[in-house]
Amino acid sequence: MDIRKLEAFCKVFELRSFSKAGQELFLSQPTISSHISHLEDELGVLLFDRLGKRTVPTQPADLLYRTAKELFQSLDDVQSEIHMLRDKVVGELQIGGSTIPANLILPRLISGFMRMHPGVTFSVDVSDTLEILKRVHNGDLSLGLVGSKPDLPGLASSLLMEDDMVVVASPALAKSLDGENGTPLESVLSLPWIMREKGSGTRKSLEDALDACGGLRNLNVVSHVGSTTAVIECVLAGVGVSATSQLAVQRYVESGDLVLLDVPELRKRRRFYLTYLSDRKLYPAMRAFLAYVENARETLPQQLMPGRKTSSGSASIRLVEANSA
Repeated sequence: MDIRKLEAFCKVFELRSFSKAGQELFLSQPTISSHISHLEDELGVLLFDRLGKRTVPTQPADLLYRTAKELFQSLDDVQSEIHMLRDKVVGELQIGGSTIPANLILPRLISGFMRMHPGVTFSVDVSDTLEILKRVHNGDLSLGLVGSKPDLPGLASSLLMEDDMVVVASPALAKSLDGENGTPLESVLSLPWIMREKGSGTRKSLEDALDACGGLRNLNVVSHVGSTTAVIECVLAGVGVSATSQLAVQRYVESGDLVLLDVPELRKRRRFYLTYLSDRKLYPAMRAFLAYVENARETLPQQLMPGRKTSSGSASIRLVEANSA
């Protein structure tokens, strides 16, 4: 249905006159008549009774007018919102995150940003790294925060922060594993293991570390789970040991509910990347959020894990300089 014909119909309905409608819309009366005639043919009904010099809407015209006015109001609202998106820091940002950054990093960033820009709302999707990267690449998400470096064409990325991948166990499982120079790899591999699902950045980091020392083929996997929370709960319950983000388990370590196993062969630094389509037009809200994240690099580590140090005395979790990829 042609929007111009609907506009002509609404004017005739409101003014009860073809000629006055033409004057309002700067169209000739024959053009207005043609628009109404085409609508009537399309709908198969008469929209106006021509009673001498009077133009009287029919019952179908009453229904069409109500619907058309709602349509025009919706179009006006959309136009206003688009103008605001173009000119102001407002609207919804659709962000995706793999499990650890979505649950532990993004909430801090969103909270601080919304205090500065209350007109912005967020929709956060949580999935594994590969799925989030695919959705950002397809344009379904504005940006993603993931646990491995993107390698899809057209994606810009910056290295946002680093964390340690650690091996954790319940206190009971950890008791028999102490060694003078760390926990022997063979002893750890013989224990039951909980693994993340395929596509997880944490799983890929662990597999890379195990490949480097030839231990992957000897891993005794008893369970595959789909989230960091499930990993932690399984380890707490004594199902087995696992490798995960120190950011995710630090509070359990500090409370004594979990123990970090010092396995030199499996020490690995995790990296979290912010990524988005490089050629996608950035509206004010997106630009403002990217700028906010850039500025948050200095303070976010202390917010996430205040006071935590590595054995060398330097912060184990740190934000690093942006690195385009």
